[in-house]
Amino acid sequence: MTEVVASFGRAAPTYLAQAAVQEAMADWLAGWLPASRTGRALEVGAGPGTFTRRLLPWKGTLIATDASRAMTAAGRKAWPATQWRTMAAERPLAGPWDWIFSSSMLQWAEDPEALFRAWRRRLAPGGHILAGLFVAGTLEEWTDLAGPGPLQWRTAKDWKAAVEAAGLRVRREGLEEHISYHVSAAALLRSLHDTGAAPFRRLPPARLRRVLRAYDDRHRSGAGVPAHWRFYRFEAEAR
Repeated sequence: MTEVVASFGRAAPTYLAQAAVQEAMADWLAGWLPASRTGRALEVGAGPGTFTRRLLPWKGTLIATDASRAMTAAGRKAWPATQWRTMAAERPLAGPWDWIFSSSMLQWAEDPEALFRAWRRRLAPGGHILAGLFVAGTLEEWTDLAGPGPLQWRTAKDWKAAVEAAGLRVRREGLEEHISYHVSAAALLRSLHDTGAAPFRRLPPARLRRVLRAYDDRHRSGAGVPAHWRFYRFEAEAR
C-alpha cells in the first residue's frame, strides 16, 4: 500500500480535475445516503473531498480521513468545516461510529476481510457501512491488451463474501455500468496517473507504446476511446 498512498499523494494537486469517474461513483453512492444525516460518521479514503461534500451538511460528528497527508490537506482546504485526519483504512479511529462511508477506495484493499473486521469493531450498536468501489470488469479494454495488472479486480460476489465473513450483514447491494470517453488511450492513461490510480509502472516503454496504439486502433469512435467501469455499492451492518 506504500506505493498506492504515495501515488495518491502526488496526485493531490491534479485529482479533482481528472476525477470524473470518481464523481460519478460518488453521485451514485449518494443515492443511498440516509434521509437524516446525523450521528457519528467516519469517511475512509476521502481524498480531497469528492464524496465528503455529498455528506454535507451533517448534524453530529463527521471526520473525513485519508492515508495521504497531501490529500487530507487538500480536503481540509476545500471543506474546512469538516474535521480531517490522516488515517490508514486498516486502522480506523476508535469511534464508535454510527456510519462508516467510503467511495472509490476499497478496490485497493489488500485484505478486505481483515479491513472489514477492523471496521466492524469500530461500529456502534446498529451502525452501518455504506461503500462504493470498482469491481471486476473495470478497464476491461486495457486489460485485454496489456494483460492483468498488479491490482486484483474482485467481483461483487467476492466483496459480499468478504463483508459477511467479517461478521457484517449486507442489507442491500447494487451494480452499475459506466463508460468514460477520452480523446486517446494516452489521455486515459494520463487521467489515471493524475488521480493517483496508476501507482505501478509495469510495462516497458516500447510495449506501452504498442498497447496505446492498439487501444486507439481497436476502440476509437466519434466519441473518442471508451473505458468501461463497473461500480458496486453496498450497505452493511453488524450481525
